[in-house]
Amino acid sequence: MRTLLLTIAVASTAVPPLGAQDALVATRPVEREIAADIVHAYTMSLAPGDYVAGSIDARDVVVVATVLFPDGTRFRGVVAPPTGRRPFSVVAEAGGVYRIEVRPATTLEAERIGRTGGGKGSYSIQVDEILSAAERAATIPPPDPHVSPLIRDLQVQVRQGLTDTTAFWQRVAQSGTPVVEPIDKDDRYTLVTFLWRGGPSTRNVVVLGSFAKPPFADYVMKRIESTDVWYLTTRLPRGARFAYGFAPNGPLLFEGPRAALQFASAQGDPLNPRRWACPDEASRYECQSAAELPDAPPQPWIVKDPGAAAGVVERHQFTSERLKNERQIAVYTPPGYQRSGTAAALLIVFDAASYLNLVPSPIILDNLIAASKIPPTVAVFVANPSQETRSRELPPNPLFADFLRYELVPWVRDRYNVTADAKRTVVAGSSFGGIAAMYAGLRHPDVFGNVLCQSGAFWWAPDREFGDASIETNWLAKEYVESPTLPLRFWMDAGVFEVDARGGGGAILETSRHMRDVLLAKGYEVTYRQYASGHDYLNWRGTLADGLTVLLGGTPSQR
Repeated sequence: MRTLLLTIAVASTAVPPLGAQDALVATRPVEREIAADIVHAYTMSLAPGDYVAGSIDARDVVVVATVLFPDGTRFRGVVAPPTGRRPFSVVAEAGGVYRIEVRPATTLEAERIGRTGGGKGSYSIQVDEILSAAERAATIPPPDPHVSPLIRDLQVQVRQGLTDTTAFWQRVAQSGTPVVEPIDKDDRYTLVTFLWRGGPSTRNVVVLGSFAKPPFADYVMKRIESTDVWYLTTRLPRGARFAYGFAPNGPLLFEGPRAALQFASAQGDPLNPRRWACPDEASRYECQSAAELPDAPPQPWIVKDPGAAAGVVERHQFTSERLKNERQIAVYTPPGYQRSGTAAALLIVFDAASYLNLVPSPIILDNLIAASKIPPTVAVFVANPSQETRSRELPPNPLFADFLRYELVPWVRDRYNVTADAKRTVVAGSSFGGIAAMYAGLRHPDVFGNVLCQSGAFWWAPDREFGDASIETNWLAKEYVESPTLPLRFWMDAGVFEVDARGGGGAILETSRHMRDVLLAKGYEVTYRQYASGHDYLNWRGTLADGLTVLLGGTPSQR
């Protein structure tokens, strides 16, 4: 940044011209009185590419400041009412003497901003910053929007000469990561600081998390100069639960086909022992890390109760004539299950692999049944033949819904002692599985009387891609609007991090709220819950138990 001298010429005999001793220096304001028919002219000698940022502050009069190119043509103007500083900026396309003319606004100019023109008053004009072309093009790290006391203290120590961060990392290892710090007088949010211990080859680190939303460049970590400490501090709800990881030394590409390069180095947090979405033998490159902030809702039902008897999971291959494919079906039978006697409640769940691993559904069912939160229940977990098949079958698809009604459920009833009562039958899923459950209930309410939907993909519509705002979201909501009110009950949940940050017409959160309101308006019983989470099985593993308790346990809904 350099200092710029501006010479000032006053184009009026009413005010004497300023002498050389009054030349304006950057960051020093010039204050003048002004009245009708007076024009003050300021000149600036700029090099090609120079950037000048300034401001004008009018008092008792509306003034117009106009910037002119060296050839006298207009660059831009700013109208400054007497209500505070108005900024202006100049980028020199070519070198030369640029001119700023200041005068009172005409009646028409003042009326455009709801003011009265003419009159007299005063103003001050100031150049705040001058950057050369090289300085302007250089990457300028943005200031931290949220300041962690932990990081601030370390920065002070580094400025005072600290070079060895060993003690810092030892304290972090004892307290655990990410670091959670309170915000003064704020009982809703907290500061969360992610930390990475860099090395000589570390060029950048990006935080990946289910809480993150575009622009993803906001999640690039900063380095405390001359140390191995890289950090990112963000503000999150106190009850947040999310998965996250790091991607070091990527190209900082977040969109397009080459964005995969950014995530090639993705890994869990080496300072956080709470691994997520990986088997015990996996490396940190195959895992994410789990974070639960102080007020995250408890998930008591996911931990095996030693006193609870265990059910049995059987696996079958199932061939569908309607769908022309084969898939695995896993069937959970509760403790004490018998082929005769009282029929068990029935639960149908999509995405079997996820609901048998990431969501420990058999343990959840064991615990809920042992605690008498739900009756003995047979659960059927429906696998996907492939990812492509999942994307074709689970969004509202009459063939798939009819497969459930006319093939799968009869097959289950023939082999297991389960209810034929729709009021004791639940169809459940998340994301595409959530909207599939909602559609199955709409199409076959005689079989599925209860729908458990976790973060349903209600943004879906025929021929619509996610984020395409040209086609309306929530096709399924319109189907419910046009149908009579059916004998259905609903559990719905969504995460507050599932917001439409790209402006695509609605993501999970907005469309879930819309669907909820449509159902309530139609007179349905709906239990809706919102969590500080993302599109994440880490949260769904807890809300599955909540939904089952409401739908099968007889708990009144809270709207």
